[in-house]
Amino acid sequence: MLIAIAATMTVILVWSCLSKSMVRWKVTAPLAMVVVGMLIGWTSDHWLAAAINTDAALRIVEFLLALFLFSDATEVRNGLAERKTGVMRLLFLAFPLSLVAAVLLGGVLLPGSPWPLILVIACIVVPIDLVPTQTLVRDPRVPERVRHALNVESGFNDGLVAPIFLFALAAAETSARSDQAMHALGQAVPAVLKSVLVGVPIGAAAGYFMYLAVSKGWTDGRAVRIGTLAVPVLTFSLAVWLDGNGFVAAFLAGVAYREMRREVPGEPLELTEDVTEFCSLAMWFAVGNVAAASLSWLSWQVLLYGLLALTLVRSIPVAISMLGSNFTRHERLLLGLFGPRGVASIVFALIAFNKLQQENDAYLVIGTTLVVVVGSVVLHGVGAPLVVDWHDRKRTREGAQKPA
Repeated sequence: MLIAIAATMTVILVWSCLSKSMVRWKVTAPLAMVVVGMLIGWTSDHWLAAAINTDAALRIVEFLLALFLFSDATEVRNGLAERKTGVMRLLFLAFPLSLVAAVLLGGVLLPGSPWPLILVIACIVVPIDLVPTQTLVRDPRVPERVRHALNVESGFNDGLVAPIFLFALAAAETSARSDQAMHALGQAVPAVLKSVLVGVPIGAAAGYFMYLAVSKGWTDGRAVRIGTLAVPVLTFSLAVWLDGNGFVAAFLAGVAYREMRREVPGEPLELTEDVTEFCSLAMWFAVGNVAAASLSWLSWQVLLYGLLALTLVRSIPVAISMLGSNFTRHERLLLGLFGPRGVASIVFALIAFNKLQQENDAYLVIGTTLVVVVGSVVLHGVGAPLVVDWHDRKRTREGAQKPA
């Protein structure tokens, strides 16, 4: 275990020194962490796969997801208000269509699996996460409104899918019988309502009083950064204690915090974002390590499902949702192609892995998630920049051929 921790920290240290060079070499931090995790998994016993299947690990993972959701929510201020970005179409048309497509695809390629389990898997593989392609969404060669739409979608979709995921997981834990599934739904709805009553007031109060404290000179930037990190932890803990949905509460707290804090001097979210990125790197190592222990559980059906989830399950619904919009054909293509999966999928999968009682179900979830997230590291982390390079060269040639 100690050598695995040392290897992980070594890779993070090397990445911190060579991050810009690695971008030029098309080597992303998630890709490096996955590779190291797999190497450690192949050269040692599979201690991590067993370690994550514990109550303590489950609670740690849940807090991490709350932190990710809060951080994502703070990134999306005014995102939904700008209709020209196409965000509304992505969130409320493309996203549900993708979820339905993933469920239908699971019914075909994962026969014998109960519908709650298929819905759990769909909730894991559909939400996008820009962590594997952070440099790409900052690339000025990608149209600005495409980058903005992807950023806002990434911030909102895991928060939107969280209550559906928890409902499906609760139904999968019991059985596929409709009466028990409806009982799980009956528990999920009040939990979401409690989350609203917890997350919004805490986030709004924290944002307002931090702004007030800074403006009055009662505190400094360092203390504000530490306090901001405490907001999602406080919100998640209180919501769960009240039998609410801690993930939804943390996400709503992030939205309310961002709206109320106004322009606090300095970088109040800097520490939260740095901790989130550090934790995400550790999560990618876990993905590689568990992948090495789970290869025997993979089948051609799982591989095909993961490949289609990364491509057609997103690109077709995005194309449908953008019909009649003012996005160009090229921009619609980029929105469909640039749909990386990452930390949110990993955390949802680890939660399901701990909760599911049937070993076959748990490893089906892990296997499908591994195919999707590792495939996304390659497809979006390595392949997407090549697409941008190709399009940039094509646009340059076309510009040179136009008559003056």
